[in-house]
Amino acid sequence: MADRSIIDLIEDWQTGFFVVLGCIVVGVLVGLALRSVAGPPGFVIGILVGALCGFVAYSYLRYGR
Repeated sequence: MADRSIIDLIEDWQTGFFVVLGCIVVGVLVGLALRSVAGPPGFVIGILVGALCGFVAYSYLRYGR
């Protein structure tokens, strides 16, 4: 880790922040879509499942199979 610069560290933090933010956005959108079908429990389940699916999709696109 000593050979990494502060710029590399900041870039890693920014990437991580946007991955988390993107997963939250996907989760909320899926939750809103399920709320109209399944009510409030569907909203909560949709957030969890949507965030997980968003992370899996990002990982697949970023790192491949």
